[in-house]
Amino acid sequence: MKLNEFRKGPHLSASSIAEYMECSLSYRFSRIDKLKPEFISDNMTFGSCIHQALADFHQERIMGNILTKDQLQERFAYHWTIRASENKEIKYKGENSFDSLLEQGKALLRTYHGNFSDENITVLAIEEPFRFLLDNLPIPIVGVMDLVEEDDQGNIIITDFKTAARSYTEDDVSKNPQLTLYHLASRSNGYGDRNIIMKLDVLIKTKTPQFKRYYTARDRWDEIKAAKKIIEVWRGINKGVFIPNDTSWKCAECFYKGACNDWYQEAA
Repeated sequence: MKLNEFRKGPHLSASSIAEYMECSLSYRFSRIDKLKPEFISDNMTFGSCIHQALADFHQERIMGNILTKDQLQERFAYHWTIRASENKEIKYKGENSFDSLLEQGKALLRTYHGNFSDENITVLAIEEPFRFLLDNLPIPIVGVMDLVEEDDQGNIIITDFKTAARSYTEDDVSKNPQLTLYHLASRSNGYGDRNIIMKLDVLIKTKTPQFKRYYTARDRWDEIKAAKKIIEVWRGINKGVFIPNDTSWKCAECFYKGACNDWYQEAA
């Protein structure tokens, strides 16, 4: 079943859970009120196009092909042009522009390609949709895993692609909630009896682009903590608890700044 089928009914996802925990009022504006964002983030659009290019790359692997560096860069240029060319709703940050991000994307993917190796690794799925239930949660959790592979030892390797401004810390990796959800989803969707390895492939947007790979794992305690948080998020949503977090680093670039100001006026 496709992800859009999973999304038809009430559900939670990694992004919606993270949004509620970061700023529950922003969650209400986007997920309940369904307000149109005041602008489109260049960073989010850029990351999405990187993801699409990498999905194309690994789809070719399933068919026995390895795209060349130039072909991978061309895939990004295609997706970026379709999504961003003459899109007046995109808000470019600082000195970013359509052309500068086009070149940055190509440089990042050149670095990725130079570090790529699939020796003894088999691709099982790309953009794999999932749906699973937690005890005491009346709605499903849905999402999509960027890449699912199997090594020659029979381990399942689940990869999430990221673009970032800096390297990740140990805490960034070990406490990444998205990977914990992927772990839960994998155990609930056919890999419960397999050893599951989680991996972040991070393209770092430094002056000289970097690629770093971070391996991690999750245990039963990680699952228990994640489930508890998710259930409390759902309770908060159900009770209509929506509080702005104007101390968040994301506040300055919030898509709903005007709506938030209006909310404060109403509340006053």
